[in-house]
Amino acid sequence: MPGSHVRKIITLAALVTLVGVLVPFSVSCSKPPRPTADFTISYVSGVRLIADPIAGLAPLTVRFTDRSTGDITSWRWNFGDGPAIEGSGPEHRNPEHTYTTINSGFIVVLTVKGPGGKHSTDKTEVTVFSCSEAANSELNQARLAIKDCLKAAGTTAVDSEVAGWDGSRGVVTAGGLDAHDYLGVWREFRAVYTVDMGGEITYGTDVSWGCIQWDLSLTGARWRAL
Repeated sequence: MPGSHVRKIITLAALVTLVGVLVPFSVSCSKPPRPTADFTISYVSGVRLIADPIAGLAPLTVRFTDRSTGDITSWRWNFGDGPAIEGSGPEHRNPEHTYTTINSGFIVVLTVKGPGGKHSTDKTEVTVFSCSEAANSELNQARLAIKDCLKAAGTTAVDSEVAGWDGSRGVVTAGGLDAHDYLGVWREFRAVYTVDMGGEITYGTDVSWGCIQWDLSLTGARWRAL
């Protein structure tokens, strides 16, 4: 019937109009991808005792470099030792921070925000030692270096007793090998050590720590804070 045909044409025209309205609307309402947070940490200044992860004495300054991806409008950093900072400037994207308190591992959290939402990530890569902790870490490295040197040389004794090893080359040797080569990042000590023929460290003298003393009453003969 003519009337029915006209109604069908009108209905079809209305449907086309409705689709034309909804398609752009759906496109305009689609949400962009959420950004992904990531960052690296690097040493800036202070007494650094271990390179990776960073460890040293307060004050210890490090730089945080943003490696996040996606559309980002702001960065929020929680360094683990106080109030967070947040903003959109270069100083907020790649900030420096100085740690002044002792902690066995600061948890650093970065949160990035953008049109697509926000995302957070955290890392524990900064340690600030107490004076005695740092000194005993140095002592442990010295002991380990001697042990590794003896093992590599296939012997149980160093070439001679040493009264004051400061980490230098040519002082603690065994079978043609040098304990200095097994020290890793610890090339110069802030104390000097007495090494017996068996490769054991039996005594230490504080040279430049200025805050520790040797205590034979402690297990394994270790440093303690003054």
